Amino acid sequence: MTEKKPFAWETAIAWKNKDRIVIRGYDVNELTGNISFAEHFHLVLRGELPTPEVGRMTDAIMVNMAEHAMSPSSATVRFATSGGAELNAAVAAGVAGIGRLHGTADRPAELFLSVAERAERDGLSDEEAAAKVVAEMRERRERMPGFHHAQHIRDPRTVRLMELADELGITGRYVRIARAMEDATEAVFGRRVWINGPGSMGCIGLDMGYEPLQLKALFIVCRSLSLCAHSIEEMTREKGWRASANSDMVQPLSLEMQGPDHYDGPADRTL
Repeated sequence: MTEKKPFAWETAIAWKNKDRIVIRGYDVNELTGNISFAEHFHLVLRGELPTPEVGRMTDAIMVNMAEHAMSPSSATVRFATSGGAELNAAVAAGVAGIGRLHGTADRPAELFLSVAERAERDGLSDEEAAAKVVAEMRERRERMPGFHHAQHIRDPRTVRLMELADELGITGRYVRIARAMEDATEAVFGRRVWINGPGSMGCIGLDMGYEPLQLKALFIVCRSLSLCAHSIEEMTREKGWRASANSDMVQPLSLEMQGPDHYDGPADRTL
């Protein structure tokens, strides 16, 4: 027992004492004012500072994905705030609302990785593997994460991110796989199924060296800005419970929305 270290959290991320804070080997005060938050994100998660191109692309993704008006996570934040939750608790509720169908850059990244693995395993080109995977997912009636957006159809965020990835020389194997899958949808579905924002984030992120879970972290970090804004606005502009009869519109929790006209369960009965 005497040869063992006393209990401590072992980490390769950072250390501190009374006088210093050191992150991945860099003094925090040397980083402060000299790198962007996007570059710092890369350093903390991946252990090294990014190239200028990867730093700029990471920053672009954070700007592009930070706000998306009313979405499952922002609506969740507003409802939690409406019930009196503190800012941190409301934002935590919103983050918990990021799931398989919302903010899922990690899932399309995993899909693109599986296409690459399929190509190598079966001796196919990436384009052939992409077409086979699209056809098989269609046959199984399986959702293709990273493709189609119910609100936009062709997600306006995708075009800008893909253009910037091309411009910065980020585009590599995984962007090409994503584009090949989009091309393949025309024959399989009879129409083009467009890559959506999280899908573009997934393929570009892989080409920058991020892992799927790190891309999920990237989405959570940048979208938390939006969640804070929605919670603060709900606190300062709206009345609690979202049920005010004096509002210009019927509020979600109003009794007008909860009467018998909106109920389709069993009729009144006695015990």
